[in-house]
Amino acid sequence: MPPAYSKWAGRFTWTAIIQGAIVALLTAMLAAFVATTGYPSLLVQTVLSMPQVGFSEITALAGLALYLVVGVIGTGLTAQFYHHFEIRASKPYKGVVTNGLAWTHLVLMNVGISAASLLMIYAGYLGDIAVGEKESGGFGMTIEQVSQQILNQFIVPVSSLLIVTVVGAVAGGAGFIINQFQR
Repeated sequence: MPPAYSKWAGRFTWTAIIQGAIVALLTAMLAAFVATTGYPSLLVQTVLSMPQVGFSEITALAGLALYLVVGVIGTGLTAQFYHHFEIRASKPYKGVVTNGLAWTHLVLMNVGISAASLLMIYAGYLGDIAVGEKESGGFGMTIEQVSQQILNQFIVPVSSLLIVTVVGAVAGGAGFIINQFQR
């Protein structure tokens, strides 16, 4: 009789719940900011007069979406893969190699995507402030200045963190394959 509980599915499920709570908190903070300040209307006016300004806002929203899709949904879906192998296929993870790869998967994928997403959100936030007029609390920079002096500084760190995420996912995939063919 197969075991009734998958330790790895449980770990990934709890991680997805924690990541979901973080995304919900970030979304609530964004909604509170939009609802309680006049800054969004200034941003909309700026974007309408200079559409290229919108790319820093897209950076922040893409970071939030990336966090939701990979950090929450991807982690929750991954829990189902572990459940399948450990419960349905009756192939529980045992041994240093497969458990090590599962830990690598859990830690690197979640730390990488969380940090990359939060950096993207922060970069977009800084970009939005930077293009704002000095009278309204912004830095009064042009979009070219924002791109060169602020946003470009985030490209390498975000890319590096996305590579960390991919290394974690590949480790998990290797663990799936090894576990499947173990006796």
